[in-house]
Amino acid sequence: MCFLNSPALMENKIMNHPKITSATSIQQAIAELGELRRTALALPAEEAMDVILSARQPAALVHSIAETDLFFMVQDIGPDDCLPLLELASNAQWDFILDMATWKGDRIEVRSLTRWLNLRFLANPDRFLRWAQNEEIEFVEWYLFRNIQIRVLETDEEPADIPDAFMTIDNMVYFRFLPESIDMVSSEDETDASDTDEERYTFITSFLEKLYSEDPIQYQNIMLEAQTILSAETEEEAWRIRNIRMAEKGFLPFDEAIGVYQPSKPDAIPRRIISKKRTGEPHLPVPSYASGMLKADNVFVRSLIALEHDRILPDIQAELVSLVNQIVVADQKLIASKADIEEVVKKAAGYLSIGLARLSAKPQSVVRSASLIRSWLLSGIFRVGYGAALELKWQAQGWVKQSWFAAQKLPLSFWGEAWLSVLGGLLIKKPLFFDNYQTGVLYREFRSIEDIQATQTLLNQIIRFDQILGAMSEDVTLFLQFITSRQSLSYKNLILTRWAQCHIGLSPEIVPIPMDSFILFFRELFGKPGKPDSAKSGRISKAMKSSFLLWLSEKTGWTSSELTERSGPEMERIFAELEADLGAVSEADLNPRYIQLFLFGP
Repeated sequence: MCFLNSPALMENKIMNHPKITSATSIQQAIAELGELRRTALALPAEEAMDVILSARQPAALVHSIAETDLFFMVQDIGPDDCLPLLELASNAQWDFILDMATWKGDRIEVRSLTRWLNLRFLANPDRFLRWAQNEEIEFVEWYLFRNIQIRVLETDEEPADIPDAFMTIDNMVYFRFLPESIDMVSSEDETDASDTDEERYTFITSFLEKLYSEDPIQYQNIMLEAQTILSAETEEEAWRIRNIRMAEKGFLPFDEAIGVYQPSKPDAIPRRIISKKRTGEPHLPVPSYASGMLKADNVFVRSLIALEHDRILPDIQAELVSLVNQIVVADQKLIASKADIEEVVKKAAGYLSIGLARLSAKPQSVVRSASLIRSWLLSGIFRVGYGAALELKWQAQGWVKQSWFAAQKLPLSFWGEAWLSVLGGLLIKKPLFFDNYQTGVLYREFRSIEDIQATQTLLNQIIRFDQILGAMSEDVTLFLQFITSRQSLSYKNLILTRWAQCHIGLSPEIVPIPMDSFILFFRELFGKPGKPDSAKSGRISKAMKSSFLLWLSEKTGWTSSELTERSGPEMERIFAELEADLGAVSEADLNPRYIQLFLFGP
């Protein structure tokens, strides 16, 4: 009996025909692939590669990984150690790797290009050859033009007429290696440069030999055309195409990317358009590197967690990646690994948190912030957050221009180390938060609304103290005329020295204070008897603090309550510093070299 045409067998053939696959099976396969991809990307890079290569369909899994995620994985592992992974990469993924790794500004780094082309060739020589022959023939010719000098054997020449520096594969076309910078070579220079770069020599000779063995005619055509390539035009076209590809990933051209720092008002943020038809996973894989680095406990991260099961979360994650990429371009930051981009992710999350805090009604809640993320584009929220830092910068710049200390031509160091550092962080091109090594660095990006508020408080203190000195202008200006060197002058020793002068009856021109006169003031300041062996730890009496306040009120024309309201906390800090520095010192041990809060004379 023959079963070849039985109905059961025919049905089985039909059901297993590759063109007839149920939608459910396709969706299930896609879901399984997505789950495996997420599992792999959550692992350390080396472990992720092992998972990918041991998968049932490793090529499909690699192709499902976003280009940016694959690039960072390759960089973390080390390109030389992941050739099996690179062999499985799609042409689009390879294009992204070359776009990221071989361009510096608008110029190609030829040495870096050689390295990555060699890796691509080693990963799969046959596939590399097809790519070079069919997709990027003009670019390959440009690369050869930059690296080798070509000479064709004329009909009236003998091979012996060709200089020894040249080599040949077909006894017709000869070539020699140029120095790495083509501008350094002259046409008369017959020195072979092949020994200057072993990788370049190995790659180009291997590639040309492979090309010749596959298609001798095309080999000769490419070599002949490489002689006449228009280098500038070809590189400009490669730059244009590269920008198009990078823009699709959020790496906009610099003049567009810099717009991410344009501050925005809350009512100008573009709204998110949510499609009611959208369900399930996006058609293209969402890069995971940005969301995978969100480890800080801030408003934005907590809000994303609240949206964990929301159907638009993949859209938000893709938007976050695009925002991070835009910041990378705007900051002109060189990205070679995940570690390089981690600070950019922190920066984005920080300003997004600040933006959410500014947009939220008080008291702020995660539910409210999550609703804002769902309703507004992240780029707009970021610009609202960054606007808070810019407002501080503009306030500082505006104050400096009309400040008393600037009118007196005093240096920024006049405000002491702490206040100088705060101002220094605000007056640079892109404002930074003065962290003072609390998290291991001197300056960092603003990360929370509390950073903004703390900096605003300190800036207000500086401005108010400047206003006090400005109100004393006539008295202090006369005092400054007798200061021979302003390098050691600060707002603290200026106001304390002037108070000490007035308290013991010295005129402004008697500056610095003579030591014997200061001892009299020192005794009253801490209530110590004038005995040389007196070393009792002292505190500044309330009477002396009241005396200082009355003196300051007289000099400024402001009431004591106005002065206390403006700079009461800072005055208390100055007195606390005085007590810490001098409270336990006896008058016999006073040494002007170690006292920074007063200006002393001989």
